[in-house]
Amino acid sequence: MNEYIAALVDEFAQLGITYAVFSPGSRSTTMAMLFREHGAFETYMNIDERSAGFMALGIAKAHRKPVILVCTSGSAVAHYMPAVLEAQYNGVPLIILSADRPHTLQHVGAPQTVDQQKIFGTAVNYYEELAVPQQEHYYTYPRLVARKAYMKSMDVKRGPVHINVPLFEPLVPELDRKHFECGRQPFSVVPAAIQPSDACTIYDLLANKKVLILAGPSTNLEDTDAILGLSNIFHAPILGDPLSNMRRVYDERVITSYDALLSQEVYQDTLRPDCILQIGQMVVSKRVQQWVASMQHIPIISVSPTMDYTNPAGNTTLFVQSTPQGLVDALKIQIPELHVMANEVHAEVADEELNTADNGYLATWIDADGVGRKQLDTVAREQELFEGCTIHLLQELLPKNSQLVVANSMSIRDMDYFWSGNRHSAIIYGNRGVNGIDGTVSTALGIATNGMPTVLLTGDLTFFHDLNGLAVAKTHTLNVTIIVHNNDGGGIFEYLPQKGTPHFDYLFSTAQGLDYSGLATLYGIDFVRVSSNDELKNALQNYVGIAGVHVIEIPTSKERSRELHALYTTIPTNKEDRL
Repeated sequence: MNEYIAALVDEFAQLGITYAVFSPGSRSTTMAMLFREHGAFETYMNIDERSAGFMALGIAKAHRKPVILVCTSGSAVAHYMPAVLEAQYNGVPLIILSADRPHTLQHVGAPQTVDQQKIFGTAVNYYEELAVPQQEHYYTYPRLVARKAYMKSMDVKRGPVHINVPLFEPLVPELDRKHFECGRQPFSVVPAAIQPSDACTIYDLLANKKVLILAGPSTNLEDTDAILGLSNIFHAPILGDPLSNMRRVYDERVITSYDALLSQEVYQDTLRPDCILQIGQMVVSKRVQQWVASMQHIPIISVSPTMDYTNPAGNTTLFVQSTPQGLVDALKIQIPELHVMANEVHAEVADEELNTADNGYLATWIDADGVGRKQLDTVAREQELFEGCTIHLLQELLPKNSQLVVANSMSIRDMDYFWSGNRHSAIIYGNRGVNGIDGTVSTALGIATNGMPTVLLTGDLTFFHDLNGLAVAKTHTLNVTIIVHNNDGGGIFEYLPQKGTPHFDYLFSTAQGLDYSGLATLYGIDFVRVSSNDELKNALQNYVGIAGVHVIEIPTSKERSRELHALYTTIPTNKEDRL
C-alpha cells in the first residue's frame, strides 16, 4: 500500500545521500525497512530521538552532506528540536522524515497522534507533507519532494528540512526491489560556485543540440545580456515571457508568439527541442508548461540563484544554482573559444561557428515567429476595441522609459499574445509570486513612487478587489494611469473548463454590474469611458505621464472578446489562410 515510499528512499540515494539514523517505532516501519533494504545507506539505530538528532548532526558535519533522520509519530519528533535548532543556527543539512497517522486518525483520540504539521516552525529551511500521491504521479511525486528537500537543505544557508509522512496500515512494505526503480529519472544539483567539471558537463549536455531557452517572469533586467550570451553560445531561441523584460531587446532570437504557435500540433512537432535551458521561474504560458511537461526524456536544465524548484512539470534533470551571468562566466573559463561568442550578445546567426548542428533549429523558430507575429500584429486593423487593440496601442503610445504593470488572470495572458516586444523600452511588472488578483492597484501605486510614467493594465474584478488603494494615491499625490477592461466579471473563465457548467454565471462569471464613473467624485481622480480605438488613443495621449490618477474604462463583452481573441491568435499553417 505504501510502495511509493520506495521511490522517496531511492531518490535520496540518487541524490548522493548515504547516511540515515533511525529511532524505533511502529508507524515508521515502512520507511525504516525500505532504507535498510535499499543498500545505498549506512544506517544507525538510536533508541533516543534526542540523541539520534545530535548523532545525525555530527555525521552531517563530518561528511558535509545531508543526513536522513527517521522517527515514528507522536512525541518522538519533538525530541529532534534541540538538534534541529543547532543545525539551523550552525548551517548543517539534516532531512527529517517523521512518520504520522493519516488524516482520518487526526483529532479523534487515536494513540500516539499529535499535530506534526510544521512542528519545527521557522527552525527549518523547508517543510512539506508527503501526501498519498495520485496514481499518475504515484512514483514521481515522492521523488520531487525528495529533490526539493535536498535542495533546500543545501541552499546558500544550509540547514534542516522536515518532511511529514502520513502512513496507512499495513505498515510492513513489500520488499520488491523493482519499486526502488519506479519513476527514476536523472536529476542532479550544481550548487553555487560552479566547478570546472560542472561547467563542462553543462556544455556537453547542450553543445550541438537543439537548445531552447525559457526566460521566465523572475528574470532581472541585468540578466538580459547574459541570456543573450547563452543564446549566442548555443544558437538557442529565447521564449521571452512578457514579465522577463526580454521583449525590450531588439533581437530576432527573442520569440514572442510562442503561445499562439504551440496551439498548432504541427508547430509543437517542428519546434520541439533536444534540451531546455530554463532561466528563473517557469513562463506564464500554460500551453508552454504543458508542452514542457510532455518532454520526459530530454535534458531540462533549470538555472536560479536560489535553491527553489520552479518547474511544475517536475521533469527538471539538472538544477544549477547560479545567475545567468555566473553560468556564462563559468562556461567561458572552461571553453575559451566561447569567450567571444558569449560577449557578442547581438551577433547574427552564423553558419560556421560552434554548434552548427542547431543553427537550423534557431532559424526554424525565427521563421515561425515571423509568421506568428505577423498574424498577431494584424490586430492593428481591428476597428472593434478589445484587449488586443489596447495592448497594440500601448506599444505605440507609451513613452520611453515608462512602466507597465500588468494584472494577473486574463490581462497577463493577453500581454503574452499581443505585446510583440523588440520595439519598446517599457519595463513590465506583474505579481507572479502567487499569481493572485489582490493588491494590484496598490502594487502599481508603489511602483509609481519612482517617478517614472506608470500605466496599470487590469480587468474589472482585479480593479474592484483593490479599489481602496486609490485613496492612498490621493493622500500621497501619486501618478498612475489605470486601464480597466470591464467585461463585468471573470472573463478568463470563458477559456477554462468551467465554461458551460451549471451555475457558471453565479460561481465563475460573477458579474458585479458596477458603474465606475463614481470614482471621480469618491477619490477625486480623472475618469473616462472609451469605446473606440481613437477614443482610447486620445485618452492615453492626454493622461499617461500627467500628474494624478487617471482611470480609463473600456467596456467589453466576454463572448465577443473570446471570438476576436481566437481570430487573431490562431496561426494558420497554410499561407493562403493568413490574414
